[in-house]
Amino acid sequence: MGAGEWGLLMILSVLWGASFLFMGILVKELPPLTISASRLTIASLLIGLILASRRPKNLPWRELLVLGVLNNTIPYALILWGQIYVSSSVASIINSTSPFFTSIFAHFLTDDEKIDKFSMVGISLGFSGVLVMAWDSVKGSLIGELAIITAVICYSYATVYGRRFYSMGLSPLAIAFGQLSTAAVTSIPLAILERPWTLHMPSQRAWASIIGISIFSTALAYLIFFKILERAGATNANLVTLLIPVTATLLCVAFLGERLELNHIAGMCLIMLGLMIMNTRR
Repeated sequence: MGAGEWGLLMILSVLWGASFLFMGILVKELPPLTISASRLTIASLLIGLILASRRPKNLPWRELLVLGVLNNTIPYALILWGQIYVSSSVASIINSTSPFFTSIFAHFLTDDEKIDKFSMVGISLGFSGVLVMAWDSVKGSLIGELAIITAVICYSYATVYGRRFYSMGLSPLAIAFGQLSTAAVTSIPLAILERPWTLHMPSQRAWASIIGISIFSTALAYLIFFKILERAGATNANLVTLLIPVTATLLCVAFLGERLELNHIAGMCLIMLGLMIMNTRR
């Protein structure tokens, strides 16, 4: 990759790392399904405005609905719920295990992404990192960690599922719009169950966070991701997963005053090492 692509990758890692900071702020004032529905609705409207002049036709809405539910509706709700019990920095570390689960799904569901010895070592280190990180967890936080791991498994499968859309000739922006809009539609009825109209008015900090996570960590982040994907390919775009735990941890320490325990730091190191081994063989 050139300097431009590396610059975009660093920006993307900050945007997606910041999402854990924003979620850590929001879960203290708003219920998770309401946050998720707001984030997806605002982001899908923004991307829809960008796509309006292109007027994409004949989108495969049924398949996009599956992608939206697996990649956004369920994972976003689970991650937000999990962050009620665990810190934002720990949530970002667990989130970084996505490539390990994606490799497993790709091995069994595709013909061209089989697990080799490097992948096996990387996956083993990644799972070891998760176990080390959760070793001293109390019951409440363990529940939160399991919720986030479930979310990661869900959208790891969605990553493999989403490969089919490129063979349909859809542009990355059209896929992003279809995914986010269907996720928003399915999230709104769930959010209604939380009766958001009965909640207290959020603070200015919460309003800033919902705007930040919607515009920057979702809409803008997807646009940058697809630009990297277009210029440098999927393997290089996936390198962002190495950077998100670092940026998220630094942001949460700086703005939320969070602290990581020694086992969390050790777990993060094992996960990062596993990811680097998996990417080295490429």
